[in-house]
Amino acid sequence: MADGNITYFLEKLGNFVVQEASLFGEVEGQVRLLRNEMEWMRLVLEDADIDTKCNDDKRLKLWVNQIRGVAYDAEDVIDEFMFKIEHQRQRRPNRFLPTCVRFADKLPFIHELDGRIRDINITIEKILANKARYNIESGSPSAAGSSSSTEGVVQREKRIPIVEEADVVGMTREAEAVKQMLVEEESESRVVAIVGMGGLGKTTLAKKVYNHIEVNSHFECRALVYVSQEYRIRELLTGIAHCIMTNLNPEISNMDENQLGKKVNDYLKYRRYLIVLDDVWSIQVWHGLRSHLPESNMRRVLITTRNQQIALDACAKLYELRPLGVKESWELFLKKAFPFGSTSPGVCPAELEDLGKKITEKCKGLPLAIVVSGGLLSRKEKTKSSWEKILKSMEWHLSQGPESCLGILALSYSDLPYFLKSCFLYCGVFPEDCQIKASKLMQMWTAEGFVQGRGEEMVEDVAEEYLEELIHRSMIQVAGRKWDGRVKSCRIHDLLRDLAISKAKDSKFFEQVDLKYMDDGLIREIKTTMGEEFDKIRGITSIN
Repeated sequence: MADGNITYFLEKLGNFVVQEASLFGEVEGQVRLLRNEMEWMRLVLEDADIDTKCNDDKRLKLWVNQIRGVAYDAEDVIDEFMFKIEHQRQRRPNRFLPTCVRFADKLPFIHELDGRIRDINITIEKILANKARYNIESGSPSAAGSSSSTEGVVQREKRIPIVEEADVVGMTREAEAVKQMLVEEESESRVVAIVGMGGLGKTTLAKKVYNHIEVNSHFECRALVYVSQEYRIRELLTGIAHCIMTNLNPEISNMDENQLGKKVNDYLKYRRYLIVLDDVWSIQVWHGLRSHLPESNMRRVLITTRNQQIALDACAKLYELRPLGVKESWELFLKKAFPFGSTSPGVCPAELEDLGKKITEKCKGLPLAIVVSGGLLSRKEKTKSSWEKILKSMEWHLSQGPESCLGILALSYSDLPYFLKSCFLYCGVFPEDCQIKASKLMQMWTAEGFVQGRGEEMVEDVAEEYLEELIHRSMIQVAGRKWDGRVKSCRIHDLLRDLAISKAKDSKFFEQVDLKYMDDGLIREIKTTMGEEFDKIRGITSIN
């Protein structure tokens, strides 16, 4: 249960009290006591600054984790009771009899519920007592530290146009250099590699080159596929086939790697092509694909990678992407902090310029850090006190380790309102570099209880506003839009995905596991990525 999902559980608990009118006496009292205590715990966990405070105070972090743990236990107890009642209802021998379950049939379950809820309430009482006993200060919810402790911020600025990834920074000089490497006829190498650390904008540059009008006219067919750390050659070939061919035969889904490779090879044999392999982590990707791609100095493969050795092993011409300069960094920051649709697009007030440049300097020329910081500040009040607080928070996060980009991303996560944190964390369950269908993502958010209706507004509209807000903050990237401007698909940058996975594990939201299956498909062993075994599994989600 993420912090924002406690609201959903409280609603479930309220419905439970109404539905189970037979819970008279002390059992009902215990359930109502639980609900009251959960209301207080929800207010604590929805504190906008709780993550930052936990970083400062290990005692507070332990206390908050214990609150989250007991909230999980409470949800389990209610869910198990409701499941047993429903199971008892379905076991009625005569389907024509009323579907209600007699009180006598419920009695054993009610006794069990009474004991378990009583134990949970005792545990909650001890956790709350520890706060005073160990002098743990959680403070009070602070609007100053969050862009939106209420949901109105999302609602007021629905679908303001924002800077898309392709326009996030000019990169004109870089794009021209890479384009020339691709189109020059005398090149001895058919592979070009864009190399640089995470967050530098390798994917953005590759897309800019891929969509360049001269590149488009020079190559007869083009394909762009995302590789990532977990890949299959057959899936990459399928992605290439879908890009270069129209009216694909449905039988392609039944082809093995060799058959698919031959089909791709036959199609490309007499054509000038460009294949972009984005986010390559292993030279085995190139070794596995090269036999399926016809060789010629008229054809090109563009690779993006963090590892220069991969580019060297592929005999590629290197383009090393450098951090942005001071001028470019400031230009990019202005685009994000003062986007089109704001009061003064692209213009920073004179009294904030010095602070803005200090914040930009902290990003060390990394475009991802700049756009996320700018997105954060676009939701803040345009006052010196507000920006000074962000600068101080950045300095604290950067002091915790050498990974400056990760520190800035963590700050942006901490600034999210509680109802968006659950939605952002959930994006971490999708595979790396996965293109996520927006409608599917919003349906999953709603099914998990992260999205609640507001007055007469439909839940679907609220979910769409949440998605647009995360995009506005650059926590999620747009992969495609529909004809009417609404988001069709999205993706999450791998560094932000790493952050989501880390924060999810820390808050007991979810944890990545390796699954080993028996021949009959049953799970034989589940281990965490750290090799530790779960003592309790609340649910398993697999998204391909």
